[in-house]
Amino acid sequence: MISHGSKEVTTVFLLKAITLVSLLNANCDVAAIEIGKRPLIVMVANASDERSRGLMRRRVLSPFDGMIFAYDSPRHVRLWMQDTPLPLDMLFFDGNGRLVSLHRNAVPLDQAPIDGGSNVQYVVELQAGGHPDISAEPNILELNACNGILVDEQLRNRTR
Repeated sequence: MISHGSKEVTTVFLLKAITLVSLLNANCDVAAIEIGKRPLIVMVANASDERSRGLMRRRVLSPFDGMIFAYDSPRHVRLWMQDTPLPLDMLFFDGNGRLVSLHRNAVPLDQAPIDGGSNVQYVVELQAGGHPDISAEPNILELNACNGILVDEQLRNRTR
């Protein structure tokens, strides 16, 4: 038997998963997300070619905090740093937005695979060391907005 408290937790994870699924919408280019209580603005890579390019050749992320890779279903994910001159922290999340693994300080231009593990549906790449308060537990990935007014407003506030 499931207690009332467990139903609430399950419902919260279900709502977050439904919201995160909207990242797969082809019209979502920029998203306002939260990891734990840390708000971030990230570019969205939701198509195969975008995920392949990732942050290659970028030397600056401003006004963005990074990029989120959204896959259509959970899978085993390995990434690399080929042609990526920025050191990155990589956070790997399951379909419910729960952190699966964390890789800090990925070496720029390194071709060695970085294994995020199994059951990964979302990966967030951030500039290495920029968010030391984001750690392995407990961090839940949430989507607050995709392209809309909230994202535009947050981007404008950062460029002032």
